[in-house]
This record gives sequence, structure tokens and C-alpha cells, in this order.
Amino acid sequence: MKIRKLFTLSFVCAALLLPNGSLWAHHSLLAEFDVHQPMTVKGILTKMEWKNPHGWIHVDVTFPDGRVESWAFETGSPSRMVKQGLKRADLQIGSEVILSGFAARDGSRSAAGTTITFPDREGSFANPEATFALGR
Repeated sequence: MKIRKLFTLSFVCAALLLPNGSLWAHHSLLAEFDVHQPMTVKGILTKMEWKNPHGWIHVDVTFPDGRVESWAFETGSPSRMVKQGLKRADLQIGSEVILSGFAARDGSRSAAGTTITFPDREGSFANPEATFALGR
């Protein structure tokens, strides 16, 4: 009987100490994005996913030939972005933004975002800061 209780207690303790699935699923920046391929795009904000563990900022980028590409920039967690001074209310759908980061290794239209700039705030003393780190 004591062996059975010891086995059960050991099993329960082991189960509690194992990390949950989301921790196992976490990825490395270097595994998905190429730090040797920095990039900057200017586009219109189409969607903001303000969620943990990483947010996503989606923009439509229009090129001089009229072609439009949709890009997605992975950000840090919402709490890290707030610590950098960026608020959810700053990210208004339809506003123009400049995003910098590192291109995806797989060639997809995604990147690890490092900064976001709001061009309408630049050069204005009445407005808050124009560029924010994305908490990566």
C-alpha cells in the first residue's frame, strides 16, 4: 500500500512540475527570423493582434507600381510594449505606420518587429513620441 501511495504522489508531483504546452511551443527569434536581413516598410495598419505571448501588427504596403502586399510583424507581449510606452489605443486601424524588423527565414511576408513609427507624430511637440520599441 505504501508503494502505491508513493507512486501516486510521485506521479502527481511530476505532472505539476512539467511545463504546459505553450512553454514547449515557444520559439527562438533566430530560428524563424534572419537578423542579417533587416527591413523597414511603410504601410497602412489593417489589423492588430494584442495577445500573449506575442502580438502581431498587420499592414498593407503599397509599392510605386501600385502593387499591394500584406505584411505581418511579430511583436513582444502586450505588457512589454506598454512598458516601452506604446498603448493599444495608439494602433488605430487605417493609420499609416513605419515598421522595422528582421525578415522571416522562410521568405513569407512576415518579420520580427523591432520598432514602430507614427509618421503623423514626427516633428510635433504637441504629440507624444513618434517611435516605439516593440518589446522584442
